[in-house]
Amino acid sequence: MKRFLFLLSASLALVAPPEAVSLGQDADAIADRADRALAALESLQADFVQRAVNPILEKTEIGHGTLYYRAPGRYRIDYRYPAGDVVVDDGTWVWIYLPSSQPGQVIRQPADGSGGANPLTYLRDLRTLYDAALAGSDAVSGEVSDHLALSPRSDDAPFTDVDVWVGRNSGLVRQVRTRTPDGIEKSYTFTALRRGAPVPDSRFRFSPPRGVEVYDQ
Repeated sequence: MKRFLFLLSASLALVAPPEAVSLGQDADAIADRADRALAALESLQADFVQRAVNPILEKTEIGHGTLYYRAPGRYRIDYRYPAGDVVVDDGTWVWIYLPSSQPGQVIRQPADGSGGANPLTYLRDLRTLYDAALAGSDAVSGEVSDHLALSPRSDDAPFTDVDVWVGRNSGLVRQVRTRTPDGIEKSYTFTALRRGAPVPDSRFRFSPPRGVEVYDQ
């Protein structure tokens, strides 16, 4: 009888759903695995869908496009919709050009001071400011992903809430959602991940269009 119960419990463990298995994992271990996967990444091309909710304006906006990444930190967020919007980290500066909502201007930030600006690296960039707890798992773009809920350690943190879904197989961030102190919620969901994609240097160059004013932050 004891042997039967042992075999039964072992069988149930083997067929337990991913959600049940993930709840037994350690949030820090999952975050460390994501850090290692990102560190091993030389280049990446991925499609994304962005959702931004502004409760003050009672407005929800949906965008989509392609993210390009090249180690150790250059990236480009190229929007197909709204067409023409782009964010580029050239290694020295982060250029934010959003003519759909802020025509006639480009915001320029030092790349070293823009932690958390690249949604693919949110988990790594924000870990020193947040504590992570495991909040279950979900299927994101076809991959079972562990859901980490990050809570700020101080009132100075840029977001009041951060949720990150880490792919169980890829180890990469598959979805991220943030909320600012004024309640603005933004999420990115990544699909069609292409590791090692040939991303040319030209993707990480940006020249402000003629007549556009550059504002340093």
